Amino acid sequence: MTENKNRLDNVKETVSEHQYHQVILKNIKHDLINPINAMIGYSELILDTLDEAGDRALKRDMQSIYHSSTAIFAIIQELFSDKTKAGDDIGSVILNEDLHYSIRTPLSNIVGLSELILEDTATVTDLDLQDIQDSVSKINQAGKRLLKLINDLSKYSDLSDSDLMENYYTDLYLKESSIRNFQFNTEAKIPDKIGTILIVDDESANLDIIDKILQQSNHKTFTAESGEEALKILKKESAKIDLILLDLIMPEVNGMDLLKTLKDDNNTYHIPVIMLSALDEIDTIVECISMGADDFLIKPVNRILLHARLNNALEKKYFHDKEIKYQKQIKIEQEKSDKLLLNILPESIAERLKNGESLIADDFEDSTVLFADLAGFTKLSSTISATDVVMQLNSIFSLFDGMLIKYSLEKIKTIGDCYMLAGGLPKPDKNHADSVARMALEMLDIIKEINTKTNQSLKVRIGINSGPVAAGVIGKEKFIYDLWGDTVNVASRMETFGSNSKIHVSSSTYLQLKDYYNFTKRDKINIPGKGAMQTYFLNSLK
Repeated sequence: MTENKNRLDNVKETVSEHQYHQVILKNIKHDLINPINAMIGYSELILDTLDEAGDRALKRDMQSIYHSSTAIFAIIQELFSDKTKAGDDIGSVILNEDLHYSIRTPLSNIVGLSELILEDTATVTDLDLQDIQDSVSKINQAGKRLLKLINDLSKYSDLSDSDLMENYYTDLYLKESSIRNFQFNTEAKIPDKIGTILIVDDESANLDIIDKILQQSNHKTFTAESGEEALKILKKESAKIDLILLDLIMPEVNGMDLLKTLKDDNNTYHIPVIMLSALDEIDTIVECISMGADDFLIKPVNRILLHARLNNALEKKYFHDKEIKYQKQIKIEQEKSDKLLLNILPESIAERLKNGESLIADDFEDSTVLFADLAGFTKLSSTISATDVVMQLNSIFSLFDGMLIKYSLEKIKTIGDCYMLAGGLPKPDKNHADSVARMALEMLDIIKEINTKTNQSLKVRIGINSGPVAAGVIGKEKFIYDLWGDTVNVASRMETFGSNSKIHVSSSTYLQLKDYYNFTKRDKINIPGKGAMQTYFLNSLK
């Protein structure tokens, strides 16, 4: 107890006396409102049932209990609102005759009528009336609890403020955490939405009432009597929960702490939170909203207002989930689009297009271009179906495509049964000629393997040339990354004037590779547009 007093005395040193009084009064009000909330909530639920059952005498008694409960609530609200705003001393509040005398008549009426109803229904076996009896019993318990709270307040009237704080919170088990966290902050009809709602409240009566109200509206519910229990539920079920109803003042992890935890967690930050509290100070409400709460309801909760706020929050959650779903779909479609673009263009060129470049044209001082033609395939295609032609070409060219990654080369395009690739672009690479030569040799081996497996006699004719090229993207609707220049033309001529199952290279490529590969020198050949040229057949690595 001494440790508790020292802690509270330390709190007092940091604030004004008026603020210190407000802390005490807020928490006294909170504890008085809780049983009143239970009496109002359960009487409303019973009256709803009696509208259908038609028991006039019971309905009359329950209406009397309901009106007495709301009258007590109005007295408490007025008393504490006036006193906390005026900053009166605490004794003038807890000894006020309205608190000790004006509410005793309606409170005695509630306790007395509830006991009579319990006696009258003691032998009832009907399940519906048993449920009513259970709710009346809880009204009776709440009434007696409120009476005890008010009686207990009298014995603290002569204590100093610090002793009052210590003894009141020790005797009545109030929440020290609420003092720490809520002390002194000075800053067309929507169709019913059905959702899964987590209710968090340390008062079992409040929890039970709200749970029943929501289940009557076909909502699915989870209930938690503490912040720790709520976090355990959320750890398992956060994906299912559409909304959280969160009590503000609770032991250990209070509502404000839990709200902050929820909004800091990527798995729960998007779940709407409606705060519940008997405290109606505007500063408290503003702080909750600023911390991420979507709404705030004052206890005892008005059922019509509760449904309206729930509908509004669930509507927001519905559209948020729909937006997330659309964003995921957009992401999937974007990935498909990116993948398709990468099938057409080199990755670096695709990125430049996505970043807004409308004209892409680059000069490369040195690169190597390869053309490979499937000799005799045109004749073969006239003897088989179009489907078989496409399937066979796809099979061969897919194998070539797989090799591109291995050698860091770029496929430029296919023209019928001709395959074109290049090295040293769009990302410059000084080993481009060697990479292209290695792939050319592997292409010959692949065709041999295909012939062995299929008993065919396909042959490939390959031509290679090295030198400067211009490269860029052509087209606005249908893109193609293409190459231009004399280097490209000569590479094409190397393929045309080459031999089946041979790799025909120009002198420029030969000069880059002669120290590492075996070549056969050819007689000079006359190349249209170029004249007599010295060329070579690339045979193998040395």
